[in-house]
Amino acid sequence: MDCQFCTEFTACETTTRIITETAGGWVLLPTIGALAAGYCLFMPLEHLDAAAELTSADLSAVAAEAERMRTVIEARYGPVILAEHGPRDCELGASCCSHCHLHLIPVPDPDAVLAAYEKTGGTGRRITSLADLPTVADGSYLYLSPRPGQHYYWPSAGFARQFVRRVCADQLGLGEFFDWRDHPFAHNRERTFSELSADLRLAAA
Repeated sequence: MDCQFCTEFTACETTTRIITETAGGWVLLPTIGALAAGYCLFMPLEHLDAAAELTSADLSAVAAEAERMRTVIEARYGPVILAEHGPRDCELGASCCSHCHLHLIPVPDPDAVLAAYEKTGGTGRRITSLADLPTVADGSYLYLSPRPGQHYYWPSAGFARQFVRRVCADQLGLGEFFDWRDHPFAHNRERTFSELSADLRLAAA
């Protein structure tokens, strides 16, 4: 399997990018292409194509951990959206990678992010939790939680690759720098790792 994340997670010298690991085997790490300080990915160490592949019961535990991570990030960086581009059955849709990863992105205006999704995909289907994805997603999809307690789902048709990054880059005044391959924003990634690692150590003390 040619998966950049699996390769990273099996290479001991690169695992220092992980900020924290949950008991369920999910990790929080600052992303390459961190458009803003605090931009992280929350993802499983074991290969999984999309969150919707889990059972609702298993995903409920992941959802609780994701919200805990959002709370930690928001405490330092302000409002944070939670998003996924979920590929299914070898169809990437709006995703650029087939290893499940949830985006946690600090943004000035979460409601404007939701509005951008609705402009492209229409009114999203309101769901009660991330854990509802296995029952609603029958193809590649986009999931967005602009705020805690608000959860939406769209089929991926019509959405561009890296859609959430495009939307957030525009909001941050970095529109042409949305592609993580070309614009790694290493300074934001390093700052995120340092600050959130310290915050989580303090929270555990």
